[in-house]
Amino acid sequence: TDVAVEEGKSPWEMEAGKPHNPHGLSEQDVTVLRDTWGYNEMEEKKRNKCLEFLKHFWGPMPIMIWLAILIEAIQFDWMDFAVLCALQAINGLVGWYEESKASDAIDALRKNLAPKCNVKRSGQWSNMESRNLVPGDLVKLTLGGLIPADCEVLDGKLIQVDTSQMTGESLPVTMRKGDKAPMGCCVKSGEVEAVVRVTGKHTELGKIISTIANTNDVGHFEMIIYSITLFLLAVSLILVSFIMAVLLINDFGVLKTLGICVVLLVASIPIAMQVVCTSTMALGSRALAERQAIVSRLASIEE
Repeated sequence: TDVAVEEGKSPWEMEAGKPHNPHGLSEQDVTVLRDTWGYNEMEEKKRNKCLEFLKHFWGPMPIMIWLAILIEAIQFDWMDFAVLCALQAINGLVGWYEESKASDAIDALRKNLAPKCNVKRSGQWSNMESRNLVPGDLVKLTLGGLIPADCEVLDGKLIQVDTSQMTGESLPVTMRKGDKAPMGCCVKSGEVEAVVRVTGKHTELGKIISTIANTNDVGHFEMIIYSITLFLLAVSLILVSFIMAVLLINDFGVLKTLGICVVLLVASIPIAMQVVCTSTMALGSRALAERQAIVSRLASIEE
């Protein structure tokens, strides 16, 4: 769903200050508004499970094994061919399994930790999941609670809100009637009623998350692993090329020379390094999940 925004105006500027129903929205109003605004949640990129699986069979290390498999097939050495195929399959399957298991644990935890809030609808206060909020809902902001959407403070009472994640301000910000309470910030003191003005991806937090999600920066840990892999691969190729040249000069057969070089190359590079790193971080993510901490990217555990 897309919200029609006037040129030069943000969703907040369009919604702020509009009159609200002191008894809360009716279910009919909620249905109409949800068709326009959608659910109060951030859009997540849908993962292609097939590509997630195949990526574990692509990269510097897997490519070297595929080349080794090809050479063994050319030589009709089916024993070594089978061993290398099994090694490739085990590496890929273990990496995929560990990442999938960690991802499933994260999804389950996210559902269990779905934030809730006090909402007034049709004159009755009730506790419901924040994802069901729509603009115009009346909510109660209480001490220690997270603000469920971009809200406009209604009461004349003052509240203090920790906006450090949005602005970097270390001290709580005092808010009064008419002020904007951003989604995801924590109420440090006070208790007020507020009206939801903007939800989901249209909130300030949603815009920040959308901007971050569109960046494809490689993490520090991934860069280190990639650099180590390329360095070891380059050293191995240089040494194996030297050995190959010596063997060919001494009249070894081409296929026999290739076979020896493949064995040396496969033995000299840490083929299972990526799998070991993935498995270790997956164990860490599951340990954090048991403590109700959500890890959306395995490499972030190290970073």
